[in-house]
Amino acid sequence: MLKIDAGSAVPVYEQLKRQIKLGIVSGEYPQNHRMPSIRQLAAQLTINPNTIAKVYRQLESEGFLHSRTGSGFFVQFEKEHLGITRKKLLAEITDEFVTMVIELGFSPEELMNTMLTKLERKQANDQTE
Repeated sequence: MLKIDAGSAVPVYEQLKRQIKLGIVSGEYPQNHRMPSIRQLAAQLTINPNTIAKVYRQLESEGFLHSRTGSGFFVQFEKEHLGITRKKLLAEITDEFVTMVIELGFSPEELMNTMLTKLERKQANDQTE
């Protein structure tokens, strides 16, 4: 489910593009999955259809989507690019996160301690499920 945070410092275009990439890489949108139409998604997210069209075109040029005239956009992702794409997305998300943490005034030590605690709790929860 795609969502836009209007209060985010990240532009709407970037939010949408990243969410679609994450959906494709995670398997939420499998190969040959038909993406919502530009009009449909624009209405759902209440954003300009031109923004959706721009995101779809860029994702097509980056090899995530393929357009079929009269049918829309479909997922077309080369599995051999999965590792590289996952690392790029991790770097983007981490950069934003670290920037926000620093802006909030936390030290690197506080960040590391919090992250280690959260990761340990997540791992413990995953093992008990």
